[in-house]
Amino acid sequence: MTMANDLCDEFSHRLGILGAGRLGLALASRLKSLGLDVPLWSRRHENGAQLRAITAGTYLPVSFDYLAKVDVLFSAIPNQALFRLPSCEWWRSFNGVIFALGIDAQVQRVREILPQALVVRLSPAIPPGGGEIACVGLLDASALADHRLDLARAASELLGPVTWIDEEALYDLTTLLAGPLLTLLRSALSRTVEKSLEAGRLPIQFKDELQDILFKQLVRRSLGSNKSSQRAESERSTPGGVTEVALGRREHLSGELFGIVELMLRRMTHLRKEQETLCTRMRGVDPL
Repeated sequence: MTMANDLCDEFSHRLGILGAGRLGLALASRLKSLGLDVPLWSRRHENGAQLRAITAGTYLPVSFDYLAKVDVLFSAIPNQALFRLPSCEWWRSFNGVIFALGIDAQVQRVREILPQALVVRLSPAIPPGGGEIACVGLLDASALADHRLDLARAASELLGPVTWIDEEALYDLTTLLAGPLLTLLRSALSRTVEKSLEAGRLPIQFKDELQDILFKQLVRRSLGSNKSSQRAESERSTPGGVTEVALGRREHLSGELFGIVELMLRRMTHLRKEQETLCTRMRGVDPL
């Protein structure tokens, strides 16, 4: 039996999804491709028959109370919407794992309404053609110390590979840079480094090192005082909100970029001197 089959057997009848929008249906599709019929709930379609018609009978629409039976919930709705769900006893005392996939509200806010659950923030990248769903996840100190951590890790692996981050500020920034913006940024950095190496007559093998310096410094210097997380409460539940936050920080990022480029240039100067020294030694002449 394969590892995938083992996981499916382990999670049969233990998973549930909140939300039947594009994200919720993508999660359900991925899990169904693994042989798991995961119950799906949507506030907009409380009537199961209506949801069943919309999803063409492909998925398993259920009532909100039905989800009390599961151990792991994927919340494919804005984190703020979790605060407005029915205030029933099972929900307030839910003690399983809940993946908060919304890009609004910090993890502590969600934990306040679900104090007995292990709450893990997860940001998925939905592939256009289906298949594995790569994710970025937040495992802070509280989650890492939780006895349900192994369950959470195993459940997340059903979707696809997960990159775990242990600081929420860095997690927030990573989600801001995710998707097309991250691709464009990496592409721009790559071209910048290549041109700089060419102008400085340095070998292309230094590209990865310099690109790593640029990207890591950009991330670290952009964290600031976690203002992006604070503004997330009201602005970052939609892709448009993400754009607004990113644009709102453009002046700060622009200023930091000058320092990052200067750092890269200093490193290039150091590498050039090392190259000159090596070449001189290979010719059998001691450097001055």
